[in-house]
Amino acid sequence: MMNRNLILAGAALALSLTWTGCNKSGKLSQTSTFTPPAGPVELKLKWPQDEHILQDMDMKQTMQFSIPGQPAPMKQEMTMGQGFALTVLQANADGTHEVEMEFLSARMNSTMGGRKLIDYDSTKKINPDKPNPVAGILGKIVGSKIRYFLGVTNEVLRMEGIDEMMTRLASGASAPELAQLKNSFNDSYFKQLMSANLFLPAKPVQPGDTWPVQVQYPMSTMGTLLLNYTFTFKSWEMHGPRNCARLEFAGDIKSTPDTNSSPTGMQINVTDGSVSGVSWFDPDLGIVIDTTMEQDMDMVIKVPMARRGNADAAAQMQSITNQMTQTINLKLISVK
Repeated sequence: MMNRNLILAGAALALSLTWTGCNKSGKLSQTSTFTPPAGPVELKLKWPQDEHILQDMDMKQTMQFSIPGQPAPMKQEMTMGQGFALTVLQANADGTHEVEMEFLSARMNSTMGGRKLIDYDSTKKINPDKPNPVAGILGKIVGSKIRYFLGVTNEVLRMEGIDEMMTRLASGASAPELAQLKNSFNDSYFKQLMSANLFLPAKPVQPGDTWPVQVQYPMSTMGTLLLNYTFTFKSWEMHGPRNCARLEFAGDIKSTPDTNSSPTGMQINVTDGSVSGVSWFDPDLGIVIDTTMEQDMDMVIKVPMARRGNADAAAQMQSITNQMTQTINLKLISVK
């Protein structure tokens, strides 16, 4: 899966915008009593002690690969989903928090040229007569837990559980699979999942206000992913029964390659990328209750090709272009 890091980047961004919210059967099903003020309001995350949050992410992706020597682009379609839970273990008097994230479910479906490559859903029983190439990895993710220690501004101070998760994933994995796992599921990826504080304004805002967001993420085969956004507080809007701030965002995505970042020698460079979306933030509950995001990216993928008859010769690099579009939706399930 050459684009796994890119998938994780998009998913992490969407998750980071909504990790602290959920479509509650309790609070979110109640009509909001919040009255928007005439002036600026602070959009600040809240972490109530013992709150338990369930959330589901869905992604739909289409890619067009142009490979040298092939007469027509190769089309691949993929859907991916994950279920998550967050539990506030400790809300400290000094404003710091401890939050546990648990992976509850995973699913992936992929076709290329009309031929099904992957069909996996952790909630369904696996047919032993039909080996699934991703079951060994995605199946082991389910049940894994990461504990986050957050500072007073919701920055990630440290994390626990990643080593245990990686040991679990590495069990029975081949050397190439293990290398890919380490590239994909690194500290940077898990920090992204809890980075909602990076996207909210640093000061009180009101409808019409805008603020820039610039973020850099190390992404292994992609080098460093550069995200440049403009967020706009568009209006106050009812989202279901809740009175929310409608936050619209748009920007560009690029990357700076790092030729030494991948043990496989593969390099992925985002030459042009755009993103747009909308989130609904409930200032009364201190949560983003929904996010939808659209991404379009042009990439150049360089893959090493060993020279025939000379295993010791330096590999030549083959360049593959990829046009990708993806839609990411966060469905907020429940909070107790």
